[in-house]
Formats: sequence, C-alpha cells, structure tokens
Amino acid sequence: MALIGTIRKNGWILIVAMALALGGFILMDVMSNSQRYSAGDVNTLAKVGEQEIKRSEFDTYEKLVYSEQQRNNAFQIRSQAWTYFLEKAIVEQEAAPLGLGVGKEELLDLQFGLNLSPIIVERFKNEAGQPDRAQLAGIKNAIEQGQFTDQRARAYWSVQEKEIIKTRMQEKLLNAVSKGMYTPKWQAEMVFQENNNRRDFVAVRIPYDAVKDDEIKVTDSDYEDFIKNNPNLYAQQEETRVVSFVTFPVIPTSQDSANAFEAVRKMVDGLRTAKNDSTYVLANGGAFSGLYVPKNQFPAVFADSAMSRPLGSIIGPVYDGGEFRIMKIIDRKSLPDSVKARHILLKDATPENSARADSLLALIKSGKERFDSLAMKLSQDPASGRDGGNLGWFANGSMVKEFNDLCFITGEQGKLYKISTQFGWHIVEITGKKFESGEQSAKVAVLGRRLEPSKSTQQMVKDKAVALVQQAKTLADLETLANQNRAQFYAAQNLKQNDFNVASLGTGEDVRDVVRWAFDENTKIGSISKEVFAFGDPQGGYFDAKYVVPALKGILKKGKPTVETLKALPEAETYVKALKKAEVIKSKTQNPNDIAAIAQQWNNGKVDTLKNINFLNTNNEPRIAGTVFSLETGKISKAITGTIGVAYVMPTSEIAQQPLPADMTLFRRQMTSQTVAGMRMSLMKAMQRSYEIEDNRYRFW
Repeated sequence: MALIGTIRKNGWILIVAMALALGGFILMDVMSNSQRYSAGDVNTLAKVGEQEIKRSEFDTYEKLVYSEQQRNNAFQIRSQAWTYFLEKAIVEQEAAPLGLGVGKEELLDLQFGLNLSPIIVERFKNEAGQPDRAQLAGIKNAIEQGQFTDQRARAYWSVQEKEIIKTRMQEKLLNAVSKGMYTPKWQAEMVFQENNNRRDFVAVRIPYDAVKDDEIKVTDSDYEDFIKNNPNLYAQQEETRVVSFVTFPVIPTSQDSANAFEAVRKMVDGLRTAKNDSTYVLANGGAFSGLYVPKNQFPAVFADSAMSRPLGSIIGPVYDGGEFRIMKIIDRKSLPDSVKARHILLKDATPENSARADSLLALIKSGKERFDSLAMKLSQDPASGRDGGNLGWFANGSMVKEFNDLCFITGEQGKLYKISTQFGWHIVEITGKKFESGEQSAKVAVLGRRLEPSKSTQQMVKDKAVALVQQAKTLADLETLANQNRAQFYAAQNLKQNDFNVASLGTGEDVRDVVRWAFDENTKIGSISKEVFAFGDPQGGYFDAKYVVPALKGILKKGKPTVETLKALPEAETYVKALKKAEVIKSKTQNPNDIAAIAQQWNNGKVDTLKNINFLNTNNEPRIAGTVFSLETGKISKAITGTIGVAYVMPTSEIAQQPLPADMTLFRRQMTSQTVAGMRMSLMKAMQRSYEIEDNRYRFW
C-alpha cells in the first residue's frame, strides 16, 4: 500500500518512465528498419537514374492491372510489372531532353480513336477478337458526362493512361533511332561478299577431350592471361552468386500407396448407395461434370468398363494419372458426334433480359420475325450474330454445360429453346445433328485420392538431408555424399539477388528462400547451408515434394572479371581448360605442315572435305572462317584454337567471287531493315546499361 501511495504522489515519474520505454521501443524499430533498408526510404523499391520507383505505386499497379487469378503467380507478375516500371523510368528520362511527349488529343486518339494503342487493342476485345468499339464508346461517353464514378474503374483507367503514354513514347524513341540508321555502300558490299563468295577446303579437327584433364594444370596466371586477352567477356552487369544444390525428392512409399488405395476403397459403398451422386462426389473431393463422354475420351483403365458394365456399377480402385480412382456408371446414351445450332445472346441473365428473350421467342414462333434477322440486329455475340446466329458444327463438350446439355441430350432438332448460362440468356435452335460413329457415351461420377507421401515419409527424407548437412564440410564432400545417398547434385548456377526462378528448383517463394540465403551477408564462399530448405508440391498438394541443401561456390562481383570470378564460373573454367588443352595438342602434333599426317595422328586418318562454303557457314567457328578465306590455295594453316577443338585447314580452291550487283540499293535496304529490327529488340537493354540502377526489390520479396 505504501508503494501505491508513493506512485500516486509521484505520478509524473511513471509517465516519464512510460514515455522513455515507448520512445526506446520506437527507436529500436527505427534502427532495425534503418539497418534493413540501409537508411533508405522504406517506400523506395528502386532508383533508376534520377527517378524513384515507389513500392506503393508498384503495388497499386499490380492490383489494378492483373486479375486475382494472374496474381496467384506472384513472382512472375512482379517481374512483368518491374519491366514496365523500369522501362517507364528510362523512357521518361530519355524523352524529356528531346521534347517528346503525348498530347491530350493524341492520348484520346490512342484510347478511343482510329489509332488505338496496342494496350487498348489487347484489353478491350469483343468475342470476335476485334477492338470492342461499343464498350470504348460507352467509357468515353461516361467520362465526358461525368458518370465515370466507380473508384476502381477510375484508378484502373488512370494507370492504363500511364501505360499508353509510356508505350507511345517508347515507340517514338525507337522510331527516332531507326530513322538515323542506314547501311553504307562499303558495308553492304562486304556483307554481300561474305554471303556469296565460296571456297572449298579440307580440315582436321582435334576435339579438346583428346587431352585428359589430368594432363593439364590450370594456374592463376592462366586465368590472368585469359582476362588480359578477354577483358570484357565475363564482365558482370550486377553481382551474382554461384550456387550448387543437392536435392532429395520425396517419393511416396509402398505404405503410402496402400493407405491411398484403402482410403478410396472405403468410399465404394458410399458411392454405390448415394441418393445423389453429384452431391456425394463433390462432398468427398471428387469430380462430377454431368457430361456424357465418348469412349475415346476416357482414360484407358476405365474406357472398356464404362461402355460395357451395367448402370450403377463401380469400377476400381485403379491407379491412373498419379491417383487411385473409382468410377460409377450413371447413364449411357447414343449422342450425336456433332451438332449444328444457332443462337441469339442477351448478355447478363437478368429478369429484364429474361422477359426480353420471351418477347423475341414469341416473335419468332409467330412468324413475325425471322431468327437470322433478329440475331444480326440484336444478338450480343457479334461473331455469330453477323451470320444470323449460326455457330456452325461443334463437338460434345465444346460449349458450357447448360448449352451443351440442350444441344446434345435434351434438345430436338428444329425446335426453339430459351436457356440461361454464365453468359446470359440464349434463344437456341438446333439445326443439325450428325450420328457418325454410332457409339454410346457415358455419364459417370469419379472419386479419387492422389498418391502423396505421408508425414513419416517426408520426415525420413528430411532426416537424410539433415544428416548430409551435418557430415559435409566442403563442396567436394557435398557432392560425394550426395552420390552416396542417391540424392541429386546440380552443378553451380548463377543466381541474381532478385531471382525467383531457378532451372533445377522451379519457381516461387521456396526458391526465393534459397536465393535470400545465398545473398545473406553471413553466407561466405564455400558455405553449406545449415538449414534444409523444404519445397512444397508444385501441383498445390499440402506436403513437401523435395528438400534442398545449397552451397555457395563463388561470388561474382559487379564489373570486370577477376581470377576468383572465372574460377567460380563453370563455363569460364571450361574455356580456360580448353586453352591449356589446345597448347598440349599443338605441342604433340608431330607434322603440323602435313594435313594427312595430322589426321593420321589424331583422327585415324579422317580428313573432312567442305565444299562451296561461304564466310558465314562454318558452324560458329569464326577463327576457322577467317583463316580459310585469308590463306593461299594449297597452304595449310597454323593450329586454330576453335570453340570445340583445335583445327588445321587447307583451302583446295580459289575463292569463287560473286560479282557485285550494279545497283546495291535493294540489298542495302534489306540490311538496314534487319539492323533496325535488331535495334528495336535491344535498344531498351542497351539504355538500361547506361543507367545507374539501385534495385531494392530483394528487401521486400
């Protein structure tokens, strides 16, 4: 009590203490965020040159432009959105000094006029795949009348305008550059000769694998020489990390298989006695389409039984398509192989459209109006409406269920019907049925259980991965132990800090976890992860499909290559080894001035004869091409260090020169056109390299 009295008398002390505690908590949070974001703006996703890309704007764009279904593939969508924002920032900074822009009238024309933006053309299509002019006119009218009040629609249109402006300005930049491109006469003549001059020669190629790896020793000086001769070949635009992986796939055991079989077997009696087949099937996670299916569309394990067993029969359990299934035969009918029909569509299944459909149906039945004329005037399916509502011939299952059932099961040829579907109200007439095969179709109910690994199976595999982590001390240990444990070892792959897709691992959040580990400041070269990464089932199952143990082989810093960079790159390591093997091949070649002797020594006497070869047709071996067209006839070349081996060549004919055309105008235009096409594909990438880009996406995802 005395303590409480003291606190009451000195309440200010308690207030100060609480303020200090709260301030300390806030300061700790600020310091934590400051460390995480390097004291940068937590809303700054990136900085491109002088322009910032804000996280809030990025998220708004993603939510407005991409549907919920598209956003299920979050990382792919973010990658596409990133490309848009990156290019937008570059285009705006490039266009501003040039005075390029998009005026109000031009923007209106791109949205509603004759010169529609590709974005509008793609997003506002009618059922015929053409721009939906009626919908665009409605939007334009709503904007002009002040009736475009839906907040989401307004936000979407605002974002879309920015996309249209970016696309248009980018096109203007591309056009400006392309107008300044041309092919000079001397270049056209040189390329013409490279394409058309021909020569015969013989060659002997000694593959690099003729020299074993233990016959050479690659040193740091070899890498240094390689860098000196190829200073930009392996230059890094951004830092990457070279990572190897060991993966342990989780495969269901025989016990898992037995359990799945038993789970399906237990549902046989329930399905046999179910009062409502579709309700029972759907309640137990099965599939029920209600369609009549021909024999050739059934899985092989069910096809014969579906057409021969009595109605009500249960087939299975059988294993098919990765799961155990049972099938109940509900009904069989002889259905047409194809049906021809016509319809009038009134979009949206509202009561008003229902009454309108009744009126149209009455007009057709009374003979006051023709079906085809009403379809052309009123059907909201423009593709068929232009042809009097005719849908042509279509197969069973081609239409939505209600429409399909009417045409193939319940409807009669020549009669009129009114039905509703997800698209709205339809007036339908079946105008033809073809019975060609004479086979029956069956309606069935299917239940199944996918064969999945149990918790104990997953834990057993994970324990193996954990044991590997505990035993492996080096990368060499990791590979050796992986082989002993029958795990899969994947050689080093280059990862970028924002990667979400790795060839050997797949895509998504699981991959991001591995990439984050690789780029963690505490992950050093040679590190083997102490954590075993679990990868979920790519088909959406609630289980671990594999376990992954990564190891960091190297760090490739941004900029020019170093010895450490090349050692970490398998491709560069192979290249340098090839150069060392080339030296061995050259030193061992006994008669370098006799092509037959070289062939006898290295190739069992085989000499390749190549006829009528042009400068560009030597299998991606530019050194061979250059040598062949520069040597005297009958003279053997020095050893040529090629892409896949060392070669010796000898021309056997003079160069057959094609006379230059008197007028090179057309050829020059073709060359310019090809160059412009290449420029249009590569200009944005080239511009990106000229900008300082601070990409902070890894901090958020």
